[in-house]
Amino acid sequence: MITQRTFLRMSMCTLTMLSCLIANPVRSQSNALMADIGDASGKSPEGNLKHELQLAGDYMMGRGVPRDLAQSAYWYRKAADQGYPAAQVQLGYFYLAGVGVDRDEAQAAKWFERAAASGSQEGKLNVAVMYLRGSGIAQDPHMGLVLIQELADKKFPRAEDYLGILYLLGVGTEKDSAKAEKWFERAASHQSPEGEYAIGTLYSVVAGHPHDFAKAVDYLRRSADRGYVPGMHSLGLVLVNHPEVNQQPGEALHWLQTAAEGGAYRSSVILGILARDGRGVPKDEAAAYQWFTIAAKQGGAKAQKLLANDLNAARQVLTVDQQSEAEKGAEAWLAAHPHEDIYLHGNELNLAYFPMSEVYATGQDTQQPDKGATRN
Repeated sequence: MITQRTFLRMSMCTLTMLSCLIANPVRSQSNALMADIGDASGKSPEGNLKHELQLAGDYMMGRGVPRDLAQSAYWYRKAADQGYPAAQVQLGYFYLAGVGVDRDEAQAAKWFERAAASGSQEGKLNVAVMYLRGSGIAQDPHMGLVLIQELADKKFPRAEDYLGILYLLGVGTEKDSAKAEKWFERAASHQSPEGEYAIGTLYSVVAGHPHDFAKAVDYLRRSADRGYVPGMHSLGLVLVNHPEVNQQPGEALHWLQTAAEGGAYRSSVILGILARDGRGVPKDEAAAYQWFTIAAKQGGAKAQKLLANDLNAARQVLTVDQQSEAEKGAEAWLAAHPHEDIYLHGNELNLAYFPMSEVYATGQDTQQPDKGATRN
């Protein structure tokens, strides 16, 4: 069962989230990629970039057509072959996770490299992360550091944040907490929600760094306000664990619920704990069971293992009818919050890459397609 100690330890998940950022490539968002594409009608003419992107997004999301990830991958490939950087990055994600295509890290690395060659900062950042992981290309943490440093020197906020992480963890370089904080601050100064989240984490959970929960909340609020789900989750947790910090009534619940709607299963777990224990909300075993059921669905095997005892304990005190109603409520909630428009590839990548995913509205690549790009 999740105890108070476990509950408090989950606060440390924010630090784990930071380390996860160097474990998986960054992902753009379907909303950004499909922005201003317009409506497609009928079959797309070959070579029409606008229609190819529209069809790719429609098949990925099931908009007006049956959801078909293989067809989505096919049309993204068409756009990628024309040299469109954002489609090249997107196709790299598909290969990385095996969405609509067979999983192939070498192909993922190839498409990230193509995007980088087309001038995409996202593509270059993903290449750097692939070097850090040794995914699809030979592992070379120093090369990953070099590429991220180049992007950070050009004031790419996400790279500034990642560079801070590398210094914080000592990946590709010596640990240097002062340099880490400098790069986090620089990213935050450029209104990066990841940078703001990182600073909030330093001030709330990172050992060896002075803790200032009011300052942490200030940075996490900025991150959350920009729609960054890890920032929402961490803000809710800090507010729950530190009621002495100035906050509005119900603010902690609001951010935990919003993060849960964004697919953060840990937020759903916390909401279940609060309902079970009557912390900040009326004690409600049925509501707790519903939140635990939601979390188990969102978080897959890891969440199911974590919550097995809690779900069984709840079943011991609820009637069959209460269990049934809570399970129906969970299914209805999940149907209403599929976060298909938040997670680029839907639930397939949610489990594999959260919280690496950039779950807020990003600007799309503005580079023009490279004229010499061909299928290979």
